[in-house]
Amino acid sequence: MMILPLAACQQMALQHDEGVPVSVRVDDAAYWLEEWHRVIALPDEQLKQTLEARKQEFERAANPRTRLRLALLLAEGPKAVRNQSEALKLLKGLDTSKASDSAQALAALLVQIIGEQYWSGDKISEIRAKLKQSEARVEELERQLQELTTIEQNIQQRETPN
Repeated sequence: MMILPLAACQQMALQHDEGVPVSVRVDDAAYWLEEWHRVIALPDEQLKQTLEARKQEFERAANPRTRLRLALLLAEGPKAVRNQSEALKLLKGLDTSKASDSAQALAALLVQIIGEQYWSGDKISEIRAKLKQSEARVEELERQLQELTTIEQNIQQRETPN
């Protein structure tokens, strides 16, 4: 039983497309990003299964590693599994005294990304509302212009002798 936790912190080699091996610890952000890159390419059904597995893993062992793996998938996974508000809760609940420096950095980056996406969404909503108001104002002005044109035409018809 003691071998498993120790194995989780040992160095391992990851093979990248360029063929250059990179040495990382299992709890390093590079490993999670590599894993995330593989997971986001999965079909929706497998993504949902992966999400469920991550949730169960987190429930069994709520540590910084399982928390961050789940939060990363929820924060930046494909639409089928994305839930940024849940990811934000997980990230804000991260025990920084138990998390590695890279885990803390990745969590901070994810919090910033989610915050910026929320801000962008709010700005888009605000701009859409202003656009809708502007379109309504343009329609009103066009209606008024048409009424004035009609009035002007009526006046010109009255002034024209028969």
